[in-house]
Amino acid sequence: MLAGFRRLLCLSPHPDDTEFGCGAALHRLRDTVEARILVFSDRARTRGEKHNERDQIEAATRLGIAAARVRFIDQLGIGVTRLPVRFFGSEESRDRIRQVLAHVVKEYDPDLILTPALGETMQDHQALTEEVLRVQRGRAAILGYETPKHNRLMNAACYVRVGPEDIRAKAAAVNCFTEFTNRYYFEERMLEALARVRAMDAGYDGLAEAFAVYRLVVE
Repeated sequence: MLAGFRRLLCLSPHPDDTEFGCGAALHRLRDTVEARILVFSDRARTRGEKHNERDQIEAATRLGIAAARVRFIDQLGIGVTRLPVRFFGSEESRDRIRQVLAHVVKEYDPDLILTPALGETMQDHQALTEEVLRVQRGRAAILGYETPKHNRLMNAACYVRVGPEDIRAKAAAVNCFTEFTNRYYFEERMLEALARVRAMDAGYDGLAEAFAVYRLVVE
């Protein structure tokens, strides 16, 4: 299904969310779509991490996304700063999210937007997607990707078939974030196990990533 799109905008509340949520699908489609990653925050203040930008770019390249197509929101040239982690839901942060979305959607004109699925217990993920669904109009499809550590109510309606090489690339990507440790759920065996469960959900024996469908316009 995703192979029919040409310009993907991947919204990442924090460094590593896109890679975890849809890294295998992005790797599979790397030769047929142009994907961009937009990151809204970093962990410099909350965890003292100093290399989020470096690690984010390295992670994206493992999925076939060039460094030039990875941006943090303060690099857009519109005078916004990165959002404080755990405070995306404040009115000030929501205003900033809407400003960023208006700019990047107009500039890039994506035909598919990937954002965290609703049902998240992580408030930053939830606030970002609520604003995406609140303000985005037009023809761009909107799908929600899965971050299992925080999602208790994943309502998948779209499954992307992936292969073992895509899972390996996803594992390599998420493990580029060198300053964040004790992430057993980023181990390749865990990512493969989830992909097998999602393929079973879709009705076949294999590997898949799951997405919620929020808008899909067909002709």
